[in-house]
Formats: sequence, C-alpha cells, structure tokens
Amino acid sequence: MMSKTALPALARRCLSTSTSAKESAEALRHVQESEKKMKVPMLDRSRGFLTGKNYSYSIVGPKDVDTANDLLYDTYHPDEPITKYLGLTQGGKRIADADRMVQEIAPRHLSLFALDPKGKPIGVSINNACYLSELEDNTDKVLADVTDPEYKPLAAIHHELRLKNRHIYKELGTDKFFSIRMVGVENSQRGMGVATELIRRSILLAGCLGFSGIKTEATGNFSRIAFEAVGLLPTNTIKYEDFEYEGKKIFNGLNGDNTEITFMRKKFFQSCLKHII
Repeated sequence: MMSKTALPALARRCLSTSTSAKESAEALRHVQESEKKMKVPMLDRSRGFLTGKNYSYSIVGPKDVDTANDLLYDTYHPDEPITKYLGLTQGGKRIADADRMVQEIAPRHLSLFALDPKGKPIGVSINNACYLSELEDNTDKVLADVTDPEYKPLAAIHHELRLKNRHIYKELGTDKFFSIRMVGVENSQRGMGVATELIRRSILLAGCLGFSGIKTEATGNFSRIAFEAVGLLPTNTIKYEDFEYEGKKIFNGLNGDNTEITFMRKKFFQSCLKHII
C-alpha cells in the first residue's frame, strides 16, 4: 500500500537522479509546444478527495479482480459512451470480454486502487502495458479473441485507433506505452476527485516503473477533459459517425457531447510533474 504522499516523493527520487541536461531541454520544448497547441485545463485542487490526508493507494493484484470489476460496474461501464450506446450493460448484464481483460491485466501489477481511511477500495484505475509489436495484428485477428459479438464493434474501433497512432511510438522514442484503460469509482464517491487522483497516481507509477510514454483512449468529452487536465495531449481521432464495422456505420446515432474517440499521449519527463502534482 502506498500513502498519498509517498508516491509523489518516490517519483521524485526515481526521476531526479537521472535527468540529463539534454532531457531537461527536450522536456522544456515539449511543454512549451504542448501549451502552444492547447490551453491545458487546470486541476481543481480544492475538491474534497484531493485535499484529504488519510486516503491511500494499493496495487491491484490477481485476488482483487472481483473488487475491481465491481467498481467498474458502478460508474465506468454504465457511463462509458460506446458501452452505453450498444446497451452492453442493460438489465444488469455483465461484459464477459471486459471482465476477462481485467483478469488478464491484474497480474501485471500496473493497476491502482484508491482506498478510504478504513482501507476500503472506492476507486480503481485499470492500467496496462501496450507494446508496438502488438500492433502487427490486424483488426480481424484481434476480434477473433472476442467472445461476445455485441462487444466486437467496441473492440474494433479501439484497435483501429491504435493502428492509426502507431507512429507515436517512434515519435516518443519508445516501444511500449503505459496505458490507462478504465477508471471506475464507487457511486457514493462521485464528484470527489477520486478518478482524477487515480489518473495522477497512475502517471506517477508509470514514471517510477521506467515508462517514457503514457497513453489512453478517451471515448467521450468528459474523459478527454479529465486526461487533458493532467497533461495528456490528443493526437488522432475517429469520428463515431464515420466509423464502419462490417460495412455499417454502427455508431452513427452516437451524438451529443460524445462525437469521437481520441488517442491521447504524454511523454514522461520530470518536468511533467508540474501538471499532475
């Protein structure tokens, strides 16, 4: 278990001893260019959870899969735009392929729980490592592993987005990314900043583990704003109305604030802490 103050301190120790003058200059250029492209939303540090002193964090392990999934079904799955549009959780249904994903990812010890002062998990960030070599598979091969036909359009658009952004690996000079996949929070804790805090801690964990690239795939406006607030930058997008699956524009009715899925990335520098601490 990591305390709320221990992880940023650990990140500083991990990074401060290895930052070269060249990397510092590159980091400065990266931040300056990023801020020219967009006005980065600022974190609201006045919200209740962010200012609490008795909350802590722990790594999600294989024995924690059921707890992690329960938190995802509290807020993530019901509210995620694509899942909601496809009706994958209607009537209390479970998403077998998403549950299996959590079961496969948990043993990698990259995911995080947020714990209340009594040690109860109140939020989870499911994180993974994504390698450039995985993008050698085309979408049909990826979909062959999906068991539920209703889940396949969701898996297809995510993989198409990754293929569209494979050049980012070369641009950031890495063959792997720390990927923030799903963030779920207990219903009673909504609006307390738990999700934002989990994203911040996940980025710090990625830096401590040696990842130089961090990515996510924001499926709606709300998640995009949340990730922009901690310094992730949008690259390419896929408009829902344009995406075709098996010859049909299956997401054509998905509108409102959620019009596209966005690939977002961040290069981890010591200087990037200014956006997340």
